Amino acid sequence: MDPSRQLVGWCIRHGELTDMTVWDSWTDMTLSELGRQQAAAAAQWLSFERIGRIVSSDLPRSMNTAQYLLDTGSVECPFITCDTNLRPWYVADFQGKEKNAENLAEFQKYMDDPNLVIPGGESRNQLDARVQVIWQYLCAPYKALPTAVFIHNSVIKALMGIDGVREACSPGGIVGVYLDEKGDPSFEVLLGKIEMELGVS
Repeated sequence: MDPSRQLVGWCIRHGELTDMTVWDSWTDMTLSELGRQQAAAAAQWLSFERIGRIVSSDLPRSMNTAQYLLDTGSVECPFITCDTNLRPWYVADFQGKEKNAENLAEFQKYMDDPNLVIPGGESRNQLDARVQVIWQYLCAPYKALPTAVFIHNSVIKALMGIDGVREACSPGGIVGVYLDEKGDPSFEVLLGKIEMELGVS
């Protein structure tokens, strides 16, 4: 325990999907069997914590992951709050496409220039600005207890300021969010820690 920082919540990445080889973006893709196991493991890890409320992206894969915690954890608020602003990066025409070498090379230019808007979608900077709503939940705790936020890889990366890496944590991973005495945030991967690699996810 570090007395100079305070835990305000956790960002939980949804579990693995039925198809991890394509861009999921705003589709209604669902959890695979492994993804359901990862969701259950995340809920078990958090079962030792007292939690104020659960906030989730409104997409099924995040809500389904969050439901495991609501069903088994110690959560004061008896329902899941959904927020469309917590959806992943809207990659428009890339949505549903295979992440092959050609498509990854095309997508890389939107990674390299955070102001470049994907046609019909949004830029990295627009994503970063949109997901800052998370702080409204983390810094306004329900019954003074930390918040569990169920979101997507791209959202966690945007929040942590590491957009250029492939993955912030493994599917079903948990990132602790802390504030220091000055109110500055820090992050720690608590479950699902992986070697961070530069590239497109």
